[in-house]
Amino acid sequence: MKKFLTTIALTAALAAPAFAEKTEIPPAQYIVEMWNMDPEDRKRRMVFSDELLEVEAGDLILFAATDRGHNVEFVYGPKGAKLPKRSKIGADVEVTLTEPGVYVYVCTPHATMGMIGVVVVGDVSEAEVKAAMDAKVRGQSKKKLKELLSEVQ
Repeated sequence: MKKFLTTIALTAALAAPAFAEKTEIPPAQYIVEMWNMDPEDRKRRMVFSDELLEVEAGDLILFAATDRGHNVEFVYGPKGAKLPKRSKIGADVEVTLTEPGVYVYVCTPHATMGMIGVVVVGDVSEAEVKAAMDAKVRGQSKKKLKELLSEVQ
């Protein structure tokens, strides 16, 4: 009986690492649509469906060109982070941000109209949020950036 229990314990110990690998949680996936008009609030024009997104490092974000004429350009990110390239107009693009921090993105043709968004990756400090206020944005995006960053917890 003792030999049988030892065999079971040894088998369980050897199987534990394999089981742990199988239960690893995959990165989350998010979809941000690019709209000419918010389908639920017709007053909101030239907007991203999610203007403030909080994710973990390595999560996948799909920017979907739901309406024609839009793209995604990251104009600010944490120091040392490599920002994704500007997408083509009317093209979907997948982005994976691996460095924690605050990222600011715009639709290049509609940035002055306030088509802007913020992605917060991981936990960020108040200083990082404040530094993101220096993102180079123009027009209505300046005011909207302040509003979005004021919502970051």
